[in-house]
Amino acid sequence: MTDSDAITPASGAAMAVEAAMILAGLWLIWRFVVSKRGRDSRYLRLSEWRLPPIDFACFIALAFVGAAALSSAAGPLLRPLRLDGDSAMVAGGAVMHLGILAGLASFFLFYGAKARRGGVASGPYPVLASGVITFLIALPVVFAASSVWEFVLQRMGLPDEKQDMVDILQNSHSWLLKGSLVAVATILVPITEEMIFRAGLFRYFRTRVPRWMTILLTSALFGALHVSWSDNLSGLPSLAPLFALAVVFCLAYERTGRIGTTMVAHALFNLNTFVLVIAGIGS
Repeated sequence: MTDSDAITPASGAAMAVEAAMILAGLWLIWRFVVSKRGRDSRYLRLSEWRLPPIDFACFIALAFVGAAALSSAAGPLLRPLRLDGDSAMVAGGAVMHLGILAGLASFFLFYGAKARRGGVASGPYPVLASGVITFLIALPVVFAASSVWEFVLQRMGLPDEKQDMVDILQNSHSWLLKGSLVAVATILVPITEEMIFRAGLFRYFRTRVPRWMTILLTSALFGALHVSWSDNLSGLPSLAPLFALAVVFCLAYERTGRIGTTMVAHALFNLNTFVLVIAGIGS
């Protein structure tokens, strides 16, 4: 073992905490999914989203329009700052996600009760508690998917380039840039991605096409969009783990009926990933 491979106190502590959380997740899988009590108490609290196709098309379109409009407006304001490549990427990502939120906000403001009719059923699960439980359940599932997928990539000789955000955390010397990236990825990204993928695509199509197909297709799309297909397949190692994560989020959203549950779980997952990367034990 080289000095660079040696386990530091920080990485050792992170590994211990991660192992404890994975064990807790396995227990929660048994408690809520596998056990007879968990199976008997299973109830889907997410009702049908009764939105006409043209209105749903507007939901998606306004998200794209909001992102494009705000990005275009912010361009002239960011240009004088002469940001380097990494800083520009983080700033551009923040602007894009803010634009998506602005577009979605305009949709719900314009459509009002019509957009919310038949949407999310109220459930008894507090958002924070159910989000933490969902995060812990996802950890062993994602860990297993990541291990298998890494083996497949190695056997097939496929690229294992990391996502750009991982490279920034590992190589940037600017703590301001790192902090900005963490803020975007743990606040803006979970909100926008859960609104688009779970509260949007999954909620709309789950009662219009076979449920299992909706779970698989929206989860595959979620994972695929985190891979740079035209840039040496960077991010390919995250494809299968993020697919597994999205499946867990779909099932949690159905069971709790609260999109806040998956937003909290998503934020915790991203934060946990950053902690592992900074500690030097994850990518």
